Amino acid sequence: MHPDHPSFFEHAFSLAPIGIAIASIGGEWQKVNRALCDMLGYGEQELCSIDYREITYPDDLALAEWQIQQLLEGRFTSYCIEMRHYRRNGSVIWTSRHVSLIRNEDDQPYCFYIHLTDISDRKHSDQVYSTVFEHSQDIITFNSLDGTCLYVSPAVKSLLGYEPEEMVGRQQHGLLHPDDKQGVLERAYADTDKICARYRHARGHYVWFETSIKLIRDEQGEPWKIMGVGRDVTERIEAEQALLKSERALAEAQKIASIGSWEWDIPTSQVIWSDELLRICELRREDFAHTYDSLKQFIHPDDLGTVRKLVQRAINGEPYSLECRIVTARGNDKYVHIQGIVLTDERGNPCKMLGTAQDITERKKMELLLEETIDRYTSLKKYNPDAVISLDKLGYIVSVNPAAQNMSGYSATELGQLHFTDLVYGLNDDKMRAEAWYQRFMRGEMSESEEVRVLHKDGSVLDLLVTPAPIFVRREMVGCYIMMKDITMQKRKDELLRQSEKLSVVGQLAAGVAHEIRNPLTALKGFIKLMMHSGQQFPKYLGIMKEELERIELIVSELLMLSKPQSVHLRCVNLKELTEEVRALIGTQAIMRGIEIDLESDLEHVPLYCDPNQIKQVIINFLKNAIEATGPDGAVCLHLKNDEGGGTLLRIIDQGCGIPEDKINRVGEPFFTTKEGGTGLGIMISRKIIEHHGGTMAVHSKVNEGTVIEVRFPVPDMQPVQRAQA
Repeated sequence: MHPDHPSFFEHAFSLAPIGIAIASIGGEWQKVNRALCDMLGYGEQELCSIDYREITYPDDLALAEWQIQQLLEGRFTSYCIEMRHYRRNGSVIWTSRHVSLIRNEDDQPYCFYIHLTDISDRKHSDQVYSTVFEHSQDIITFNSLDGTCLYVSPAVKSLLGYEPEEMVGRQQHGLLHPDDKQGVLERAYADTDKICARYRHARGHYVWFETSIKLIRDEQGEPWKIMGVGRDVTERIEAEQALLKSERALAEAQKIASIGSWEWDIPTSQVIWSDELLRICELRREDFAHTYDSLKQFIHPDDLGTVRKLVQRAINGEPYSLECRIVTARGNDKYVHIQGIVLTDERGNPCKMLGTAQDITERKKMELLLEETIDRYTSLKKYNPDAVISLDKLGYIVSVNPAAQNMSGYSATELGQLHFTDLVYGLNDDKMRAEAWYQRFMRGEMSESEEVRVLHKDGSVLDLLVTPAPIFVRREMVGCYIMMKDITMQKRKDELLRQSEKLSVVGQLAAGVAHEIRNPLTALKGFIKLMMHSGQQFPKYLGIMKEELERIELIVSELLMLSKPQSVHLRCVNLKELTEEVRALIGTQAIMRGIEIDLESDLEHVPLYCDPNQIKQVIINFLKNAIEATGPDGAVCLHLKNDEGGGTLLRIIDQGCGIPEDKINRVGEPFFTTKEGGTGLGIMISRKIIEHHGGTMAVHSKVNEGTVIEVRFPVPDMQPVQRAQA
C-alpha cells in the first residue's frame, strides 16, 4: 500500500507492535489499537470507555498528570516516563509512556497521541539487578570515563568504611595507594579487564581489591560508562605474599644448602625442577625439556644403571636414596645425594614421585681427600722403617706401627697394655726422668729429641733416639707420636770412631813432637860426638846447643800448657788498658824492626770478664805473629769496638805477606806454621783460651796484602766463670 493512500495510516495505527492510543484533552481514550488492548487485557470498546486514571497505578498518577499539565502549558511538546498500569485481571505492568500534544489549526490543544511499551520484563530485571547491587558482598560501581563515581553499592560501607553518598561524585583515583596509582592510571584497558590495587579505608589503612571492569558503550558504540565489581582480596594477597616469601625463603635455603627439589608425574612423565636444582645442573630453565627421559641424560653413564634400578624399586614401594654422579649441562662432573618418596592414587598405583637432590661435590672431595690423607698417614706409619707409637695424655700406648713391634719384640696387643715407661731400661730414677721428660713435652716446655735406652722383650738393651710430635684434635693436644730410631749400632760406631780419632790425634801429635824435637836433638847429638872425639873446646857450639835445648824446652812447655788444665783467676778488666799494656810491652821489639803499632778505639772503657794473663798471652801471640810477618816500615793496627751482638770485637791487622787461601783453613793445627822457626802451637793455644772465655776467633788473609785476626768476646757476665769451673 502506498503511503499516500488514505487508509495507510489507519493500517499503521492498527497493526503497530506497540500500544497506541489517542486521548482527549480531558483524558478519555478515544481510540486504541490492538497492541494496546492485548497489553492491558481489554477489548477496544471496553478500553475506550474507561478513564485512563482508573487503570493507572495510584503512585504514578500524580507524576503523569503533572507531565500532562506541563504539555498543556506549552512547556514542552512531549514527554516520556515510566509508569505502572493495571491490567484487566488486576495485575500490574510497567510501561514506557511517550505522550505528544496534538494542536489544531489555531494552535490550541486538540488531543494527546500516546505510545505505550511494555517494559515489565526490563523493570523486573532492573529490580533483580537492584537487589543484587544492594545486597552484593562486592562493591559495584558505575563511573564516568574520567573516574567520577556515579553509583556505588552499599557494600562500600562494610568494605571501605564509606557511606555510598560520600563516594558518589568523587573520583576513586584519590583512594588509590601511592605505589599503585601510576600503574592504574597509565594502563590501557580493554572492554573487559581486571586490575588489582590497594584502596584507602576510611580508617586510614589500605585494602587490596581485585576489580573486574566492563566498559559500557552507547548506541553509537562510543564509551559511555565504566562498570566495576571490586572484591576484597586482602587475605588472598597476603597469603600469596606469605607464600611468595616462603617460596623465596625456601629457594634461599635450598641455595645455601645446595639442595634442589624435584617432582615427577609418573603417568605423564612430566618433571618439575626447582631453580636450585637447575643451578646445580648448570642448566637454564628454558633449555630444560621437563620430561623424565631428558632427566636421565644428566646421570653419569657409570651410575645410570644403579639409578634405574633404585627408581624401579622406589616405584615398587622401597625407599629411594642414593649418591651418584651427574654430568652438568656444561660438562662438569658433580656428586649429588638424591632421595625421594612415591605417592599413590586412591587405587594404590604410583602417580607421583617427590624428592630432593643435594650437591655434595665439596663434601665428596673432602671425603676423598680425607681418605687419601688417611691412606698416606697409614702408609707412612705402616711402612716407616722407624718405630712410631702414639701415646695418650697420660703416656699409655694407643697404637704402634709394625716397625715398633719388630724393634721391641712385643706385639701390638701387648704394647697396647703398657705405659711407655715400662719399656725404659734402668732403675726407677731412669723411668721417672723419662716420665718427667714426657710431661714437660705435654706442657709445651720442650720438643727436643732424647736418647733413651729400651729393654727388648728378649732382654737385650737398645739405644734409641726418640722424637716427640704433638697430636692435636680440635685445637686440643690429646697426646703425641713418638718416633724411635734405633741408634745402637750407630753409637757403637761413634765410639769406635772416637777411639780411632783419639789414636789418630795421638799419632799425629806424636809424629809432630818427634819431628820437632828430633831436629834439635840431631844437632845436639852431632855436637856431642864432635866434642867427645876432640880434646878441644868449642865454645861457639855451646851457644848453639843451648838454643836447641831452649827450643826443646819451649815445645815441651807448650805441650804441657795444651794438655793439662791451667788455673785461672777471672775478674773484670778494661780490655783497652790490657791491650795498651801489651802494646807497650811489645813496642820495643816493633821499634827495632821499624814497625809502628797503632791502637784505635772509640771506647774508653771496654769491660771484659776474663783471666788477664791468658788474654795478654793471646794478644802477645797475635802481635808477635803480625810483627814477624810485616816488613820494615810497616804497621800493625789494633782496633777495638762494640760487636753487633753486644759483645766486644778486637781486630789485629797487619800488612804482611799474608796466608795462601789453600792453607788458611789449617791455621791453628798443631805444628802447622807458615813462618820459619814456628811451632804452630801458639795460635792453637790462643784459640783454646778464647773459646775458654766464651769467644770466637776468625782469620782473614790475602797474599801480599796482609792478615786480619778477629776476636769476639761475649757480653761480660758470669758465663765465663761457669765455663772456667766446668
